[in-house]
Amino acid sequence: MLHVSNLKAAYGKIEALHGISFHVEKGEIVTLIGANGAGKSTTLKALMRLRPPEAPTVTGGEIAFNGVSLLGMPAYRVVSKIGMTLAPEGRRIFGNLTVMENLQLAFWSRKGENVDKEVQRIFDLFPRLAERARQRSDTLSGGEQQMLAVGRALMTKCSVLLLDEPSMGLAPLIMYDLFRTLKKLNTDEGLTIIVVEQNAHLALQVADRGYVLDTGEIVAEGAAQELLHKPEIKTAYLGG
Repeated sequence: MLHVSNLKAAYGKIEALHGISFHVEKGEIVTLIGANGAGKSTTLKALMRLRPPEAPTVTGGEIAFNGVSLLGMPAYRVVSKIGMTLAPEGRRIFGNLTVMENLQLAFWSRKGENVDKEVQRIFDLFPRLAERARQRSDTLSGGEQQMLAVGRALMTKCSVLLLDEPSMGLAPLIMYDLFRTLKKLNTDEGLTIIVVEQNAHLALQVADRGYVLDTGEIVAEGAAQELLHKPEIKTAYLGG
């Protein structure tokens, strides 16, 4: 489905990705784990074709989705044509807009379809958002803002959801609820998910496969359960 080959990316003259290669098949949950600065978020930004200075410049390699190259494709086309959407690190919701307005705004790529039906789908997934539909988003709790960030991404009816540090700053109960919802979307709807997650242990528990990044290179890969129990991975990334 998604094939990344020898991908290189840089911020100015500083190369952040040194030729990484990986693939994601339809219906999989794949996680990218590694220390801070390893290149995980950079990889997601490169996949989404975000523009500098927010994102790196791709300097080499290939990103292909079902045989179609994404290089040269603007981010809005990645969303509307390819069906890949990013819920970014730090949530990046529009705080001066209500919950409902944030969700409706994300529906731009699906003109002519029933927005109310899709909003109700998000409310069914995250009932707390329904309770706060008319509330300004900057007054939500951190967990509610993360639900909104994920819900907003899902409003595009994506077939591939990219998640950048979804558990950051969340209480454990909210964090586990969020990951249960993501697993349900994967199981029930076949949603393909690529997740960058600081909680590597949690990510590997829900993922099918994983890749370990270290300073812009992939240093390990395999089935999530295998990585979860590898002594060197446990020591370096899972707190021993």
